[in-house]
Amino acid sequence: MKFNPGFLGLSDGKSADEINLSWFEHEGGMLPGQYRVDVMLNGEYVDTDVFTFKSSASHPGRLYACVTEERYSRWGITLPDTGTMSPSGKEGETCGEGIARLIPGATERLNFSESQLVLSVPQAYLAPPGWLNTPSRLWDEGVPAAMVNYTVSGSSQENGGQAYDSQYLSLNTALSLKGWRLRQDSNWSRSKGSSGRWQALNTWLSHDYAWGQGGQLTLGQTSTDGSIFDSFPFEGLALSSDDGMIQPLLASFSPVFSGVAYSQAQVTVRQNGVVVYQKNVPAGPFELRDVPQLYSGDVVLEVREADGTVHRTLQTAASVPVLQREGRMRYSLVAGRYRQQDNASGTPSPNLIQGTMAWGLPGDTTIYGGSMVAGNYQAGLIGVGHYFESLGALSLDASHARSVFSSRSALGGVQQGQSYRMEYARSFSETNTSFSLTGYRYATRGFYAFNDLQQMQSGRNDSQYHQRSRLTTTISQDFGPAGQFSLSGSQDSYWNNDSNGYNWMASWSRSFPWVSASLSVGYNRTPQYNQADKSVFMSLSVPLGTWMKQQNISLQSSTSVHNSQVQQQTGVNGSLADNRLSYSVQEGWQNQRQGTSGGASVNWQGASGLYSSAYSWQRDGHQWLYGVSGGITLHQHGLTLSQPLSLNGGNALIEAPGAGNVRLLSGTGQSTDWRGYAVVPGLSPYNKNTVGLDISQLPEDAEALTTNKTLIPTRGALVAVPFHIRTGAKALITLSYNGKPVPFGSMVSVKGTSGGEPVTGIVADEGQVYMSGLPEQGTLKVSWGSEMCSAQYALPSGDGVLGRVSAVCH
Repeated sequence: MKFNPGFLGLSDGKSADEINLSWFEHEGGMLPGQYRVDVMLNGEYVDTDVFTFKSSASHPGRLYACVTEERYSRWGITLPDTGTMSPSGKEGETCGEGIARLIPGATERLNFSESQLVLSVPQAYLAPPGWLNTPSRLWDEGVPAAMVNYTVSGSSQENGGQAYDSQYLSLNTALSLKGWRLRQDSNWSRSKGSSGRWQALNTWLSHDYAWGQGGQLTLGQTSTDGSIFDSFPFEGLALSSDDGMIQPLLASFSPVFSGVAYSQAQVTVRQNGVVVYQKNVPAGPFELRDVPQLYSGDVVLEVREADGTVHRTLQTAASVPVLQREGRMRYSLVAGRYRQQDNASGTPSPNLIQGTMAWGLPGDTTIYGGSMVAGNYQAGLIGVGHYFESLGALSLDASHARSVFSSRSALGGVQQGQSYRMEYARSFSETNTSFSLTGYRYATRGFYAFNDLQQMQSGRNDSQYHQRSRLTTTISQDFGPAGQFSLSGSQDSYWNNDSNGYNWMASWSRSFPWVSASLSVGYNRTPQYNQADKSVFMSLSVPLGTWMKQQNISLQSSTSVHNSQVQQQTGVNGSLADNRLSYSVQEGWQNQRQGTSGGASVNWQGASGLYSSAYSWQRDGHQWLYGVSGGITLHQHGLTLSQPLSLNGGNALIEAPGAGNVRLLSGTGQSTDWRGYAVVPGLSPYNKNTVGLDISQLPEDAEALTTNKTLIPTRGALVAVPFHIRTGAKALITLSYNGKPVPFGSMVSVKGTSGGEPVTGIVADEGQVYMSGLPEQGTLKVSWGSEMCSAQYALPSGDGVLGRVSAVCH
C-alpha cells in the first residue's frame, strides 16, 4: 500500500508529487548513502565499518549494504556457488538487493537507530566454529601508547618508643606498537635501617598469534607457566598457548593468597627474598588475587600489625587437574637460561630447553607430558587426566629428575628421584558444594625441582626443608539458610626435618535480614620461621540505613583471638558519593596491652586513581598507613590518568571531545577528563567488551550520536573507541519556501561545529526541523525531489536549551 502525500495537507497539491516518501514507507527506511554500522550476525557482533547502502529496485525505500564475497567469508558466511553476486557493485560485490538474494532463508535489515546491520543466516551456511573465542580478524591490536601502572604505599609506626617506617613504589610499564608489547615490572622499597633498593623484576617483549590455536611469542625475562613442571624464572624465548583465546574445559585457577589481619596492617609478599607486592588492609580476613609473582610457587606472606607485630607465613597456590577439550593442544616451548634473582654467590646460570604439551583426546581424556634439559638438570614427566561424569575431574602424573650438584654443595654429585602428583576437582550440585579442589604430591629423597636445585646451588634454600609431600585443598559449601562454609589450606612434610608445615583456614558466613555474621578460624605453622599461629576472627555487621535514611552504612563489631591475645573492636563503616568514598571508624580493647585502641580509614575511587589512608592508635603507640595507585597513559591525543590499567588484559581509550567530565558505564568512579578522554581498564582480551557513556551527564549543548561501542582487544592492547559528540546549539527551525512551509520529508543540512562534519535533519509537519550541533548562524541547504533552496539563519541569544527560529528558503 502506498500512502498519498496529498492527504498530508503540507503542500499546495501541485508539488505533492515531488514529495518523495518512499524512503520512509518501510520500518527503518532511510536515504541511500554511506553509514558506519556494527554488523550483527545471528545476534553476535562480527564487524564494524563504513558501508555503502543502496535502495532495492524491487523494494523501493529499503536499503541494503554493498558487501563483497570476501567480506562475507570473513564473517564466517559460506555463500552458495550460484553466481548471483550483483554487477551493480564492485567485482564480487552484492549491492542493493541484500543477502536474501544470495542465501535462501537469510534476512538483512538496517537498524538505523542503533547503527546496526542485522543479518540472519541459516546455520547451514555458516562456517563451523574454530578454536578461538572470537575470529582473529576482529581482534584489535590497539593504538601506539605508553602505559604505566603505579602503586605507592607506606607506613609510619611508633610503638613503645620504637619507630618504624617504610615506603614502597611499584611500576609496571608497557610500550605498545602494532601488536608488540614491551613490558617491565620494577619496584623500589625502603624500610627503617636500610637504604632504598630498586629492583627490575622482569623485562620482556611479546606478541600474540592466531595460528595453531593461538598463543604468545615472548622474548626476554619472564617465567614458565608451571602447568606441567614447576615454574621458574628464565630469560630467553618462549612460545606458549594463551587460554584467554580459547574457552578451556575447566576454568583457569588464579592464585589466591589469604590471611588474617588483627588490626589495620601492611601486607608484604616476598619471593626469593624479593618484594613483589605490598598492600594495606583493614582488620579481618583478606585475600590477595593480583600478586605479580616472579614464578608460580611458594611465597612468604608478611603481615605487619599496627602494634609492630610481624607474622610470616609460607603459602603456595593450588592448581586444577590438567584437562583439555577434545582436539585442543596446549603447549609451551622455552629456550634460554635460568635467571638468578640477586645472585650474590656468583653461581652460573645454566642454559636450558623445556617443552610441555597437553592434548585433549576423545572421551574426555587428556594426555600430557614434558621434557627438560639443562646443564645441571634433566627431567621428564608423563601424565593423564580424565573427566568422570559422576566423580569429577582427576589427573595423575609421574616425573623423573636427575640433578647435578656442585662440589661446593653438601649434596655434591648426582641426585636422582621421582615425583608423583594427583589433582582432583568437582562441583557437587546435589549438595550445593560449588567447587572442590584437592591436590597431593609425593617426591622421593633424590627428587629436586629445577628451581629448588638452582636456589640450593646459590645458597638461598636450606636443604633441611627439601619437600617430601604436599597436600592442598579448597572446598566451598553452600548450606542455604545455614550460611556458606569454605575450607582451604595446605600441609607440607620434609625429608630432612621432622616438623611439618601447616596453613589452614576455615570460614563461615550468614546473612540475616537485620544482621550479617562471619567466623574465621586459622592455623599456620611454618618451620622455616619457627612459629605457629592460631587465630579466630568473629564479626557482626548491622545495616543502619533503615534508621539513618542512608543505605550504605553499617555498624560493625568484631572479636579476634591471636594465640593468647584478644582484641575487640566496634565501629561504623559505609560509603558515599555513589560508593566512590568508603570510610570506617572504630574503637576497641586489647587484653595484653590493657587499654583501648582505635582507628579510622578512608578510601576514594577517583577517575584518575585509587587513594587510601588509615590511622590507628593504642596505649603505647600509633600507626599511619597510606596508598595511591593508578594508571598513566600517553597516546596520540595526549596524557590521560586513570584507575590501574590492565596490562595483562585489555584497555579502551575513550575519545569523546566535547564530553568532558562525563561518567562512564563501567567501573565505579570512572569518567572522562576535562578534554573528553578516559581509559577504561579491566576488559577481557580476545572477547567482546562493551563500553559506553552516561548520556545523562552530557552538557546541555552536547549530544552523543552513539552511546555504546563493542570492541575485542588483544592482550595488553589500548583500543581507541571514538564517540561522536555533536556540540553546538539545538534548535527547532521553521522553514518556508514561496510563502508556504517547506515540503514534508525534505532533507536539511548545514556545516556543523564538531570537526566541520555536516549536520542533517528531515523536515516534519509545518516545515519544522529539529537540528543539534548548530553554529550560532549559518546557511541551511534544503532539498526535496528535484528542488533545492538555501536559507540563512541566526539563533537568538539567551533562548534557553532549545532555540526557535524561522527562516525563508530561496
